[in-house]
This record gives sequence, structure tokens and C-alpha cells, in this order.
Amino acid sequence: MELLIATHEGLATGLMAAHDMLAGKNDQILTIELNDSGIRDFKARFAKIMNKYQSSQILVLTDLKNGTPHLVASEYEDMYPERVRVVSGVNLPMVLELSHKMINANLDPSAQKAIEVGRSQIDVDQVVQAK
Repeated sequence: MELLIATHEGLATGLMAAHDMLAGKNDQILTIELNDSGIRDFKARFAKIMNKYQSSQILVLTDLKNGTPHLVASEYEDMYPERVRVVSGVNLPMVLELSHKMINANLDPSAQKAIEVGRSQIDVDQVVQAK
């Protein structure tokens, strides 16, 4: 399985920099970002990645549900439901958890794990009661 992080400009690069510092480099994690070159260019670059890995299962983590990266990824999920899954709301705990379990990972359990880990790491350290 391959992991593709598809975000708006800067986020995927930042997530990978943090990942690499904490866990080391992982060649099974790919990134793509929507930037000032526009949607048409993003779609072309996305298609190039998907064509390169057409024999692989691909879990796509996007930043914003219904944002352009998510919508483009969802088109591929619709076309190739046997090999593509899209999970929105990418965060660093998701990436870290998935990165060390990818060698023989299966698509659907990995998507579920991403959601579980991502949600479990959202918390407030202290809640102050209003007076």
C-alpha cells in the first residue's frame, strides 16, 4: 500500500518534514499540494502519481473535506474503489501511525486506523469553567 498526502500548499510538505524528523524517511509516503499553478495543473500531477502506482493500493489523506485535493482524490476512489480510499482531516498522528505499518497493510483497515488515530489525538488539556 502507498500513502498519498494531498493538501493545499505547504501542509503536506510540513507534515512530511515533521514525520521525517520523528520517524525517519519512508519512501511509501508521497505528497502533492495544490498551489498557485492551479487546479488543472494539480489534476495533471495527481493523475501522474495515480498512473505510476496503478498496480498499488493507495490511501489518500487530504486536509479539507470537499476541498480541491479531496474532490480530485475522490474521483479516483469512485473510478477505482478496489484500490483507492480517501480520508479527510489529515494530521501528524495519522501519518506517524500509518507510516510504520504500511509494508503489508490493507486498504480498508488502514483507512479506519487513520480515522481512529486522528480522532483520538484531538483533545483539550484543560477546560476552564466560565464564571
